Amino acid sequence: MARNSFSFTVFGFEPRPQGSKKYVGTRRTAAGNNIPLIIEASPGLPVWRKAVADAVAQAMIDSGDLSKFQGAVKVEAVFYLTRKPSVKRLYPTVPPDVDKLSRSLLDSLKGVWGDDSQVVRLEVSKKYATGEPGVAVTISNYP
Repeated sequence: MARNSFSFTVFGFEPRPQGSKKYVGTRRTAAGNNIPLIIEASPGLPVWRKAVADAVAQAMIDSGDLSKFQGAVKVEAVFYLTRKPSVKRLYPTVPPDVDKLSRSLLDSLKGVWGDDSQVVRLEVSKKYATGEPGVAVTISNYP
């Protein structure tokens, strides 16, 4: 039976973006060719992705429904970012970008669907957290 809707939260971890890469050198292949070594530039990304994966796995267990989404999916996500004490602006109009935050979130949800290409609608926002940083996510069948 296909899942219809699902919500979960991850708080206590600063959301991390995914997408920027950093060149760290080259490696010589067995054939003698040099290939570039590139790593993810976002510090803390592995910790963030594990926190998301752990939270969604636990929420699925708690719901009693371990089935994956089938077909088209809609994802709604609100990222809560830490506001530095000196920041007075209402909205976090600074990095990280919502598209890179979305990428790290979607890539962390492999157990929820077969592939993130199933996401046909994505509604994402970012706000300053009034409490702990994190993300609130709702995933549902679309339409």
